[in-house]
Amino acid sequence: MLVVLAHVAHAEPRIVLVETRGAPSLPTLATQVDMYASRRASVHVVAASDADPMTFADRAAQIVATGDATIVVWIAPVDQGFLVFVAGGRPGRALVERVHVDASLGPAEIERTVALKIAGILDALLAPRAAVQSLLDIDVEPEREWRIEIVAGVSRDWHERGVDGRAALSLSHAWLRDRWSLAPLVGGYWQPSGVIVASVGQASITDLGGVAAVEGGVDLGPITVLLRPRFAATALFARGASKDGRHGDTTVFAPYLGIEGGIRRRVADTLQVGLVMGSDFALVHHEFLIDGKTVVDLGRVRLHVGVSLTVSL
Repeated sequence: MLVVLAHVAHAEPRIVLVETRGAPSLPTLATQVDMYASRRASVHVVAASDADPMTFADRAAQIVATGDATIVVWIAPVDQGFLVFVAGGRPGRALVERVHVDASLGPAEIERTVALKIAGILDALLAPRAAVQSLLDIDVEPEREWRIEIVAGVSRDWHERGVDGRAALSLSHAWLRDRWSLAPLVGGYWQPSGVIVASVGQASITDLGGVAAVEGGVDLGPITVLLRPRFAATALFARGASKDGRHGDTTVFAPYLGIEGGIRRRVADTLQVGLVMGSDFALVHHEFLIDGKTVVDLGRVRLHVGVSLTVSL
């Protein structure tokens, strides 16, 4: 079992060299990495002889995602050389890169070459993201991703409706640059009310809405802070009954402008959990009446808060 100790000052980059199955003997590699790195870094060597270097990427990405290492390095023997794998952080994710080293260089030169590559990758990962490819001439993961978000929460109306449960589902396409992200978003939500009783009768209302928004986010290390201006077009389905037993129903459409904010924390390479909260302002004021008397006043402003689960595709 691989254990990485993280009791190191956060200001110092942490390099973890993992000796996976079949790794070559490079006894001075840690010292050379420390020598060639352009900034002070702590270098740790961890034995994991049970680990297959060709399938170690997921474990390495988890180590980086949890903050136990700035980069994780391991080496796999291949025909006529070695592959040096490096898992390093990107805003909100881990990225695995590969560098080929020719075995004909000889042991001493291999160590120096690998150490220089690791030092260069460390510098590039800590530099602005736009400089990564030009500095290292390596392929990097595209700076975008699809996201699916599920939110379970509650909505608070200031009038008769009170507090309702609310469920939302959205799809977004995010562009990432350094610590920043921008993600156009479309989705929908469902919000049923219970039975609302008044002196002239009772009513229930169900919202079924479509949402368009733009999310801006900034990565602050353990969390991502987000803000979303949004527009919602909502169908309001109302059913009512008077005291004397008459029944009726109606459907109206209501546009809303709103804004949401929140935080997310990554718990796995493609999974985040968070908290979102926001406010919607109705562009049209709706009231539902029975016999000319208001049973439900939807007002203009409502608040909502919920727990989110976001999956990156």
